[in-house]
Amino acid sequence: MLRADTSSRSRTALIILLALFCLTFFCLQKAAAAPLTPQEERGRQVYVNGASPAGIPILAYFGKDLLEVPGESATCASCHGYDGLGRTESGVIPSNITWPRIMKSYGHIHPDGLEHGPFTVESLKSYMEDGIYPGGRQGDPSMPVYRIDARDLDDLVAYLKRLDSYLDPGINDSRIRIGTLLPAGGPSAELGEVMQRTIEAYFSDINTRGGIYGRSLTLTTDRPRTTAEMSRFLRSVAPEQEVFALVNSFTPAMETELGNLIEEQHLPLIAPFSLFPIEDQLLHRYRFYLYAGLREQILVLARHATNSLPLKNPRIQIIYPEREGLAGMLATAEELFQSKGWKNISRTGYASGGVIPAAALERLRDGGSDLLLFLGGESEAGTLLKALGDGGCATTLLMPGVPAGKAIYSIPPSCKDKVWLSFPSLPDDRKEWGLSEFRAMAARQQLAVTHPTAQLAAYSSAKILVEGLRRAGRNLSRERLLEALEGIFEFDTGLTPLVSYNKNRRIGAPGAHIVGVDPLQAGSNGFFIPRGWISAQ
Repeated sequence: MLRADTSSRSRTALIILLALFCLTFFCLQKAAAAPLTPQEERGRQVYVNGASPAGIPILAYFGKDLLEVPGESATCASCHGYDGLGRTESGVIPSNITWPRIMKSYGHIHPDGLEHGPFTVESLKSYMEDGIYPGGRQGDPSMPVYRIDARDLDDLVAYLKRLDSYLDPGINDSRIRIGTLLPAGGPSAELGEVMQRTIEAYFSDINTRGGIYGRSLTLTTDRPRTTAEMSRFLRSVAPEQEVFALVNSFTPAMETELGNLIEEQHLPLIAPFSLFPIEDQLLHRYRFYLYAGLREQILVLARHATNSLPLKNPRIQIIYPEREGLAGMLATAEELFQSKGWKNISRTGYASGGVIPAAALERLRDGGSDLLLFLGGESEAGTLLKALGDGGCATTLLMPGVPAGKAIYSIPPSCKDKVWLSFPSLPDDRKEWGLSEFRAMAARQQLAVTHPTAQLAAYSSAKILVEGLRRAGRNLSRERLLEALEGIFEFDTGLTPLVSYNKNRRIGAPGAHIVGVDPLQAGSNGFFIPRGWISAQ
């Protein structure tokens, strides 16, 4: 009887212990997954950006001479890492500043042998401002001291308390939720549908092989018709559905707004389809593009003209739609022309979506230009090509190929060897092993291949995301994903040019193919004549 009672009590105790363990584990998981409070989010901005959300200046001071620099140039994250663990760089060993480590009850012994007592919240804040360890000893000389508003300092400490336990939205122990934005209607809607199915098929294929460190990939899709709908998704729906990152988003006419929202929400955007990728990492750190956009293609076309075409001080005409940002892109090409001594340059702008001015077309018919850089769309390209043909194609034409669309096939026969196109990618970039890999995935997942170009682009984008997730490791966060992507060098998707990123490079393949055309071969494989790849770097 006694033995039975003892056994019963043991079982009861074990059940209670297991229940307590499960309850504790569940609570910890909920705490880890809970979103940041407003104060913690403000503190995160101070930690990552070195700037006050309230706009109050934060200043850092280095060394005995107290050299002053803006807080943005001495962020916590730049030294201690986005995870707070610290990484040795240039002989400096930044401390691990995760909350359990920094608040150890028995104090600290630093790599240089310096010892001091434990921090309290108040002594920690004091150390950030005066560099004095608890007990009065001078702190690490490589650590700056800060002039920071009291509220910003409180917010920073609140975020430090969460630094080791906070999980970014979209991650739990069993899955990573990825999002994408695709066209809702119009001629691009069908492409959006097949892109979605391709990404879903690839994710399913990854999941059947164990996922990413045991986590499955899921896809959330939204099809905004307006910038307001896109804003609602990114500001409300995506946080509610816990979207970790976006991949292969395709938002025609809404790219600027998308970019601004991405930065605002700190939401990584991997390999979107865009004609206007932005390379400036300091202002646009959450975006990683695959292909070069118009800016890079304009530069590549200008380099081809200055390096390879038999022109001597040509009369240069630039015809372009008056669209935000385009004038700055043109200035880069003009600088390159002028460096060659080509200074006879004129611009003709027209309303975006409108028609090319009659005077500009007449100049082409009359042979009033030797070199033309044209940046318009398909309908305007058709009009322009007709004018060129009417003038006997006396002008050499430079033109990005993708915006010109099907108008390319109306290039007049007289323009042979006088038209040069740029393309960020060509079918020649696709290796046989890459195509075989895609076909095998499609067969396993019963994916119909109806729009191969769009589907291969979506597949390549998803491959880059997965490569970043694998490099980031099991202890995943958005910041670790950014760091992992920044470490990608000459990654071969098998279907695109080699892809490389770093802290200052956000376009994976920043260049373009130069392609000539033989109008007499329209409709055959001989129509396009690849002339090589030119880097925009």
